[in-house]
Amino acid sequence: MTKNYIGIEIGNGIATMYQGGNKGKILISRLPENLVDGSEIISPEFLSQFLKNMKREGRFRGKNCALILPEFSTYFRSLEMPPISEKQLRLNLPYEFRDFVGNESINYNYDYAVEGYVTDEDGKVTAVSLLAAAASKITIKEYEDLLYRASFRLKVALPREMALLNLVRKAIEREAYGDRVSVIIDLGFANTRVYILQGGDLRAAKTIEMGCRDVDSVIADHYNIDVYLAASYRETDHEGILESDVCRAVYNRISLEVMKAINFYKYENQQSEFEDCFICGDCSDTEAFVDNMLAYVRLDKANLDVILPKECRGLSDAPRALMSIGVTL
Repeated sequence: MTKNYIGIEIGNGIATMYQGGNKGKILISRLPENLVDGSEIISPEFLSQFLKNMKREGRFRGKNCALILPEFSTYFRSLEMPPISEKQLRLNLPYEFRDFVGNESINYNYDYAVEGYVTDEDGKVTAVSLLAAAASKITIKEYEDLLYRASFRLKVALPREMALLNLVRKAIEREAYGDRVSVIIDLGFANTRVYILQGGDLRAAKTIEMGCRDVDSVIADHYNIDVYLAASYRETDHEGILESDVCRAVYNRISLEVMKAINFYKYENQQSEFEDCFICGDCSDTEAFVDNMLAYVRLDKANLDVILPKECRGLSDAPRALMSIGVTL
């Protein structure tokens, strides 16, 4: 049962809000300049006001919200632990992230979800498979304060991977989705991400440090304009620029890296056959980019409605708001 949270993702280029109900509501707004720069919030006061205005514009109800954590502040991994008590497990989690957080372990919150159990031939549990996350306490507090000023109450904060798994596992519960091998390509603003899943398990993930911003950059150079204005040219396909050679060169570079990630997984798991290719993220509505990507990876685009909750199937903005949807489930 959903708690009717407002799902929020604050990216480098856009902010996204989603709320379920009888009919899902999505609002995607382009962030003004100088609010968020990479992983840093430049002006928390103005960002709070911007989110408050978004909430009012989208007519979102209530205050409770669920946030996608920024990637710089969180670590996510699959691991196996011996069958120990929950208290012992929580005590041991910081040690599982010591290679990532070093001596800063006290400054992180840790959480986990049980993925399954490993048993021996007698059925005795020998290990527990977990999905675990570590998130910066400072970042969570900063977002908690920022959202409070925007008339929200932060209740849930998850890394992107957990939001994706929420979607897929809910679809499996509805028997809308089975034990399939799927790739989800997230065409983001600063990064492109590749997630490979088998059923409700995340098998591999790869982040490529190129995205919509790189398309904006070549458009800016082509027209001799600033990058922020270039993003508007991309969104409106000004003078057919998205089919130009300068943009196609960027698509090709990103698509090649995605293809490498998929081919590496195929090489390591030769019995796997990909059955679905879902496209989401900031640039998922840029048709020229998506077509180029699909040609490179040699997969057909699957309909996201397969994994979406009923209330937001068919909504044109759902692919761009996928993380905001998943974090509320």
